[in-house]
Order: sequence, then structure tokens, then C-alpha cells
Amino acid sequence: MKPILGVVIVFLVVPGFLSAQDSLQMNQKYINFEINRTPFISAGYFLQNGLALEAGIGIAFDGEISSDGLGLKIGLDKYFGATRLTPFAGGYVLFEINPNALSSASWKGSRLTFGGQWGLNYFILDNFAIAGSIGGEFLLNSPKENDNSTKLTSFTSGLKFRFFF
Repeated sequence: MKPILGVVIVFLVVPGFLSAQDSLQMNQKYINFEINRTPFISAGYFLQNGLALEAGIGIAFDGEISSDGLGLKIGLDKYFGATRLTPFAGGYVLFEINPNALSSASWKGSRLTFGGQWGLNYFILDNFAIAGSIGGEFLLNSPKENDNSTKLTSFTSGLKFRFFF
């Protein structure tokens, strides 16, 4: 039983690491759906092999009910390799505005976020990948009544669904 299990693992894992992905090459594009504290829809464009520029928009953040906030995000992701399972690292700037935040929210008005992320991108199909990421953020909030609301968030995470074309 153990030899059969070993053969199955080799056939499933090895091709995933050896298969090159043309989707990470220069001039390729993708659409990204991200689930994190703010759901984002974004588009990416590879400026060069393994380096993607990504810009997107998100609506309603931090689970604030009755919020009509909007977030705009732009960043770069660097992919280390072109295999089915590829690690990446990146940074981004995010501007959010939330004019109708609840009184219990930690911020009102607008905020600027500088973030970094690290993660793994896994191609399920040649043109479809799932990525998971973790990272940190530095938030510059518009202060509430005499409250300095600048803070460093030590941990963020996200799940991304990417369609390459």
C-alpha cells in the first residue's frame, strides 16, 4: 500500500512543481477577486516576467453595517518562479473613504494604508489560480474627536481567485 501511495504522491506533486506557467509572463493580464477585510475586484498586468502591477476597487470594509465606503488599491506583486505553486511578495497603497461609518467604528472619513504581503499562488488550471497571502499594514486614519488613529496592523490575510487571459 505504501509504494502505491508514494507513486500517487509523485504523480500529483512533481508535475505541479515542474510545470511552467505562461500566465506569469510579460504582457499577460488577469482579473482578481480577493476576500479579506474588504472584498476587492482588481485587474493585473505583468510589466515583465514575474512582476505584476495590480489595481482594484473594494466596497464596504471591516464589516461595518450600513456603510457605503469605497476603497482604491494599487500595488506590485513579484513572483519567484513560474511553476504551478509559486511564492510571491508584494506591496500596495490603499485609499479608503467611508463618510457614513458607524459611531462605533475606529475611523470616519478617509484612511491611507501602506501594506506588504507574502503568499503562495497555486494554478488549479492553466488560466485559473488560487492564492493565499499574509502580511502587515500601516494605517493612517483621519482621526476621530481628538484621537490619533494611526496604527500598525501586525497581521492581515487574504484569499484570492485569479483568472488569467
